[in-house]
Amino acid sequence: MSVIVNHGYALGFSPARLQPVWAAYQVSAAKRDVDYERPEFFLDDPRIPTECRIGTGGFGKLNGTPYDRGHMVPNFAINTQFGRVAQFETFFMSNIFPQQASTNRGAWQRLEKAVVGAYAPLRKQVWAMVGPIFGDDPPVVTRRNGLKAPVPEAFFLILADPERYPFDDPDNLSILALRMPQTWGSAPFSDALITTLPELEAATGLTFFPRLSARDKQKLVTQTSPIMWPLEAIAREPRDPTPPPG
Repeated sequence: MSVIVNHGYALGFSPARLQPVWAAYQVSAAKRDVDYERPEFFLDDPRIPTECRIGTGGFGKLNGTPYDRGHMVPNFAINTQFGRVAQFETFFMSNIFPQQASTNRGAWQRLEKAVVGAYAPLRKQVWAMVGPIFGDDPPVVTRRNGLKAPVPEAFFLILADPERYPFDDPDNLSILALRMPQTWGSAPFSDALITTLPELEAATGLTFFPRLSARDKQKLVTQTSPIMWPLEAIAREPRDPTPPPG
C-alpha cells in the first residue's frame, strides 16, 4: 500500500485493488467558507505507478447498473475548507472508486454534506475516515487499458471528535461509525447504517486508531449513539446541486 499525502487529506492506495482503501481528512466549523467551481476533468495521479493507473474515463454500467467515479474524499469538503489546489487533488483517480450512481448522488452525497454542514458545527471539528468494503469475490469493471477494478459492496465512514487531551484516551473520544451498502441509493437514513470499529476492522482488514487496545475499541461501541451524532442532520437537503454524472 502507498500512503499519499495531499494538501487537504491523506489516503492509502492499494495496487492490488487499483483504488484507495482508506482516506482521512479534517473539517472544522466555520462561519465563512469558499466554494470554487467544480473542476471538469479527472486526473491520473502521477504518484501512482503507471501499471496501476486505470485511466480517467467513467465506469459505465455493470450488469445494467450505472456507476459513477465516486470521490472517497469529497470535493465539497476539501473545496470549502482547504482551497483550490486541494480541491483539484480530490479529482486524482487515486481518490476515486466505482460507486453506484444512485448512491453517489443520493444518500452518500447527503452524508458528505452533513460532515461539513451539520456535524462540524455541532462538534466544532471532526475527523473523517472513509473507504470501500469489498466482498470475498467482488465483481470487476474492465478498464480501457485492460485493468480490472474490483467494485466495493459497501463503504464506511468513521467520524471522530477528540474532545479532550490526551486524544488517544477512549474516554476523551466520541465517534460515529457507519457502513453504507453500495445499493443504498436514496433510501432514508436509519440506525441500520450504524456499525462499530471492530466490525469495520473485520470487514476491511484495516486497523483504526492503532494506539487503542481491543478493549478500548469495544468501549467505543457504546459511544456511537446517534444521540451524540444525530442522523436527522444527514437528511437535510444538500447545499448545492447534484454533481454531474461520473
